[in-house]
Amino acid sequence: MVRLGVLGSGIITECHFFALEKLEDVKVAAIATINEPEGMEACKRFGANYYRDYKELLCHESELDGVIVALPNYMHYQCCVDAIKAGVKNILCEKPLCTRIEDSEKLVELVNESGVMLQVGYMKRFNPGFREIKRLLPELGELEKVDFQIFMSAPEPTHDKSGVEKLPDEKPDIGGAWYGDLKRSGGGAMTHNGSHHLDLLRYFLGDVESLYCKARYENEQGGEYFYSARLLMENGVDVDMKVGRVDVPNLGPDFQIFNGGWNESVEIVGTRGYIKVENPTWQGYEPMMVTYWIKGMCGPKLFYCQCNEQWINEFESFAENCKNVKLKEECSSVVDGYRVDYIINQMRESSRRNGERLELNYRY
Repeated sequence: MVRLGVLGSGIITECHFFALEKLEDVKVAAIATINEPEGMEACKRFGANYYRDYKELLCHESELDGVIVALPNYMHYQCCVDAIKAGVKNILCEKPLCTRIEDSEKLVELVNESGVMLQVGYMKRFNPGFREIKRLLPELGELEKVDFQIFMSAPEPTHDKSGVEKLPDEKPDIGGAWYGDLKRSGGGAMTHNGSHHLDLLRYFLGDVESLYCKARYENEQGGEYFYSARLLMENGVDVDMKVGRVDVPNLGPDFQIFNGGWNESVEIVGTRGYIKVENPTWQGYEPMMVTYWIKGMCGPKLFYCQCNEQWINEFESFAENCKNVKLKEECSSVVDGYRVDYIINQMRESSRRNGERLELNYRY
């Protein structure tokens, strides 16, 4: 039995708990969150011990096989450091790895020195549609077109002087929620959503060699409203990526149950075939559609699958990683997390330079 501690109780843990309660060889043994009502309810659900402070959990739950870091983005670095110092051998840290590239670099060094198994929570690698892309990619021939896009229906945001995002006509939130606070979240659309596509891109095609991009909206605090980027991979493939908010209603494919707020797709076309994945929502509440054709087939194949399988698959892999204290090849490593953070950092720099092409120089 793999015994886990969960640090945090925000919206992301709803997806975590959905998956964890379906795994027979996993036990949620402890939960730490400052939100006592949510924490107590979750502990009752799993028969877990409750702690208000994650440091108390790390101090008193020394027999855990691993911990899940699901705290706000700005707490990821210090929480992982504290967990490693407390002797935790296996960590799943939600994305992004860190909000500052300097912290991402330091965490890579600490993980390498300590021998800790750290998995970054890029769950879309475990999505059945994206797994199909990974499986079929060698059969597509020379790649001619690679498109990643995420469009969200939302009014254009405004920001107060503190950098806290609020929608038009919305009263300012006293103190500000961390997700909309650009300093605590680490960024806007690219950090929250586009980071998943950057991780998938590297999973499919290897590393990015150079890039150039422009932000349709960016404020002094660094929050992205919309990014349009061109990325050149080390293997020579050109990739187009667009991520951001558009004030357009009824986004999304016709088959989408709640057709109105999300339009995400990945399309790859090669000399011998193509594949397109549509509507792979992060929560996994809706079906997604996969269409592909390989030369020699009578016609294209289309099928639907459930996105929520990605959460179950992710935590099955994490449980196995905990047993072996070794990261499976399909999982995002601390270096993968750092490289996504670094790419986003360079995308922002290119945008500040009005779309100048930048060569990437990874430290790790």
